[in-house]
Amino acid sequence: MSFPTTQWTHLAQATLNGDAAGQEALAAMCEIYRKPVEAFIAARGYRDGEVEDLVQEFFLRWLKSEAWKRAERVRGRFRTFLLGGVQHLLAHHQRHAGRQKRGGGEVKVSLEELSEAGIELPDFSDPAASEFDRRWAVTVVENALARLEEEFRHRGKAEEFSVLRRFLPGSAGRMTMEEAARRMGHSVITVKAAIHRLRMKFRTALTSCVAATVSTPEEVHEEMQYLRSLLAGGESHGAPEAQP
Repeated sequence: MSFPTTQWTHLAQATLNGDAAGQEALAAMCEIYRKPVEAFIAARGYRDGEVEDLVQEFFLRWLKSEAWKRAERVRGRFRTFLLGGVQHLLAHHQRHAGRQKRGGGEVKVSLEELSEAGIELPDFSDPAASEFDRRWAVTVVENALARLEEEFRHRGKAEEFSVLRRFLPGSAGRMTMEEAARRMGHSVITVKAAIHRLRMKFRTALTSCVAATVSTPEEVHEEMQYLRSLLAGGESHGAPEAQP
């Protein structure tokens, strides 16, 4: 998996300037944050097949739209911009569904209509918006873990990571320090030091993931705080138990 490290607004500008590499990186970022969009649409009551179709349509049209020109007008956060865009798409679908019932015939959302997505702030009063943000927080943590796993695999230490990651947020199963030492063939003291280093790397990777989705250094701290609040309050919904 490719992990864009450049701020998303720079990728948006590169895309508008016809930069193929920027467009590819922006598309990769959209793919990474596909799950929050799926969660939002599903929370709106759409069925599985409809969710997949709407997600596919949204990203295909959104990436080709001119909405990126308005990127700086939505607080500089990709999370906010993305939510506003998908709300915009669903609003059009609902209006068109009403027209279709009245007049018959298939009505599709045009690229021109979707080009305005993201100009206005999203509707945070929408109950499904909280599900979007919760899934967003989980996805950011998953992305940070994936970056670390890729790094360890590149160094030929995939097995070591599979053990040490049990001591990071979002781990699938608990493990004692003694068991980890036995599996790695090291002393408990060595394992403790390795876990400490990994946790530091995880915080760095998490901060890097967040930094790519905002526009200013100040927003990184604000977004990290919001991320922690979402994870702390999401245990009952299956979010990682530990905070980053």
